[in-house]
Amino acid sequence: MSGSLSNRAWGQALVDGLCQLGADRFFLSPGARSAPLVAALSGLNVTTHYDERGMAFAALGWSMATGRPAVCVTTSGSAVANLLPACVEAFHSNVPLIYLTADRPPELRGSGANQTIQQPGLFGGFVRHAVDLPCAQDARVLSRLSDVLSEVVAMAVGPQSGPVHLNVPFREPLLESGGAAVDEKIDCSKVANSSLFDWPADFDFQRFASGRGVVVIGRLPVGEQDKVGAILDLAKTMGWPVIADAASGARLRPEIIRHADWILHRHDVPPPERVLHFGGALVSKRLGKWLSACRGADCLQVRMFPERLDPWDQQPVFLRAGIQLFCETVKSIALPKAADTWIESWRRADVAVAAAIEAELSQEDALSEPAILRALADVAIGTCWPVFLGNSMPIRDFDSSVAAFSKNVVHVFANRGASGIDGNIATVAGLALGCASPLLAVMGDLAALHDLNSLPLLQGLPVTLVIINNGGGGIFRFLPIDVEERLLETPHAWEFRGAAQQFGMEYHQVASLSELRTFLAERHSAPLILECHTDRTENHALHLRMTEACRDISLSWVD
Repeated sequence: MSGSLSNRAWGQALVDGLCQLGADRFFLSPGARSAPLVAALSGLNVTTHYDERGMAFAALGWSMATGRPAVCVTTSGSAVANLLPACVEAFHSNVPLIYLTADRPPELRGSGANQTIQQPGLFGGFVRHAVDLPCAQDARVLSRLSDVLSEVVAMAVGPQSGPVHLNVPFREPLLESGGAAVDEKIDCSKVANSSLFDWPADFDFQRFASGRGVVVIGRLPVGEQDKVGAILDLAKTMGWPVIADAASGARLRPEIIRHADWILHRHDVPPPERVLHFGGALVSKRLGKWLSACRGADCLQVRMFPERLDPWDQQPVFLRAGIQLFCETVKSIALPKAADTWIESWRRADVAVAAAIEAELSQEDALSEPAILRALADVAIGTCWPVFLGNSMPIRDFDSSVAAFSKNVVHVFANRGASGIDGNIATVAGLALGCASPLLAVMGDLAALHDLNSLPLLQGLPVTLVIINNGGGGIFRFLPIDVEERLLETPHAWEFRGAAQQFGMEYHQVASLSELRTFLAERHSAPLILECHTDRTENHALHLRMTEACRDISLSWVD
């Protein structure tokens, strides 16, 4: 094509090309410079939000729920910088995202022109791929459109999925009245994923499967959460106990050891001889330290994504494969079975510790932080509604203290890539859009305060948001840090009733566990905020009592 191409036609070509490649769900924070892109979004599936940071986390949540790349559209300048927190989380969680950012033309960069920053390279190493396109007036811009967009989407959804950045500068006038339409066919075949199975050379799985081992399921993407049954079947064949992380989608399955984190408070638990680790990282630092006794060929990691996962310097053997493919492959290997005494020791310990925790938490109907998470899990398994767990204490209490189990898969989500408390409410909104079902979410007061301006994103969504308000950063009581309270825990006396009223949302301050269960079990077509007040000091004391109760149990471990 020769001659000048209008901004309007160029924006339409970009949006149409992405849609052809399957990236047809858009999240938008509008601004003048992005007008050529915004004009092309008419009639498409678009969520609009005034805050770019919240918008990007909502897109992250939608992509987590669907496995497809959402497209974030922004104007130029600091608007683009606000995408960085969600970009970091998406990068470390292997969540596909496409950033489509409008920009000032190259000649204005470094000139002091308004709303002009150095956008190319802004996300540094936190994107899988970045492209700085020429302006529309360069007629050569269309010559590689198909290749550029195909590569962008392929990098977002490929074997090492994550965020990508497509930067688009526009000269004024931003929306010309004319301009030829673009009829560009995109080659979608370049985006196809391939199955991966890179078996390590000379690795003897039959030898590995002998001895006293443990199967660990770390954080999994939603598509892999549906396949955890294959892991449980394999572990049963091997005679190894299974410990499942809060964000694995397996934590509520009946075949797993439910209270490993509490069991490992004891000093008499023998270390494993082998570790078979599926998926990503673990919430429990205590569990990770216990597993670190296995190194090298005695520690096998199986997951889809190739990034290094070795916080304890174990130098594990890494096998890049999906759960289903791996489990089907090792079925053909004659596997030895561990002595029943090993797994039975774990089962007895789990039952005994469960009873000790139950004794601490079931004495009355009063709210406590572990009891809140247990109540939420009970409702989730009864409804099969997906769950979002906020960082800090909520996800830790779910990981360690939930006792309920179900044969059905309950999808569990969390922002555990960088484990921040930013963008949690916005992520919940995106998850609800992507899951297209009621969603149960729980987070602390600081996480909710951090993202209050994302509450409008929940409008019209069937989200029940539980906010555990202990008046500050309760998790810091568990760390060996001696710092003035106001400088670390950021204490406050605020409640969330006013915020709910501001955005027209139903709100209840919950006074008891039974009341909480009633609200959680009700199906809502609009957002509901439930505020549960707890005390940081008492919560810390409760956890100490639970620790001592677990240590006092008489157990015997048989190797």
